[in-house]
Amino acid sequence: MVTHELLRELEGRGVRLVVQGDRLVARGPAGAITPDLSEKIKAQKAELLRQLKKGGRAPLSALPEPLVRLVAAAAGDHLNRPAFLPGGMVSNLGSYVLACAALYACGREPDRQLADLWNAHAVWAH
Repeated sequence: MVTHELLRELEGRGVRLVVQGDRLVARGPAGAITPDLSEKIKAQKAELLRQLKKGGRAPLSALPEPLVRLVAAAAGDHLNRPAFLPGGMVSNLGSYVLACAALYACGREPDRQLADLWNAHAVWAH
């Protein structure tokens, strides 16, 4: 599996790899990294470290497909309604989603923005 594909698969599972010194740290939901994925990460550690250190990822294209659909729905003004999220009530779910996606694309607290997008997706999916 190519490094880029591995990163996309991990992000699709809600997992984000970050670099701490010469270590890779995975942040995401419990159980999202299977033993098979763990082995792939270990096998590609050097390349993953190199790619993550250079910062060569395109955040919006790296969003998992369900979140791409959520952002597209928001951009199409299909989420113009209030919603109750774990952090509280938002008056316009579409505006909230677009704001989170913009902040994610700019690299502002990407872990938080990704989590907020998944929360919005859960509300939208129901």
